[in-house]
Amino acid sequence: MTNEHLQVSISAETKEQADEILNALLAKKLVTGGQILNAPARFLWKGSVVDMNYFTLTSFSLAKNKEEIIAEVKKISIEEVPMVTFTCIDGNEELLRWIEKTLN
Repeated sequence: MTNEHLQVSISAETKEQADEILNALLAKKLVTGGQILNAPARFLWKGSVVDMNYFTLTSFSLAKNKEEIIAEVKKISIEEVPMVTFTCIDGNEELLRWIEKTLN
């Protein structure tokens, strides 16, 4: 494959924030779409344990879009430390071609 395929995971404190991030990334054709998952979360923040409902946006993209995705999330996110992670993926050829066709 000429493109490195990625699964993208992005944090959001609210559903509205997740929607805004996803819509901006879609408008720029940086991701293929996404699922917005909501679940309770517990994490360390500034020396304390924080419990809250949390949203995670997952999608697919290409390595060439990585820096622009990070920049767009930082511009929109209300979080002090927005979490954007990328995992290299492999998959069935139809999926990989769909990602490439959608984003190229």
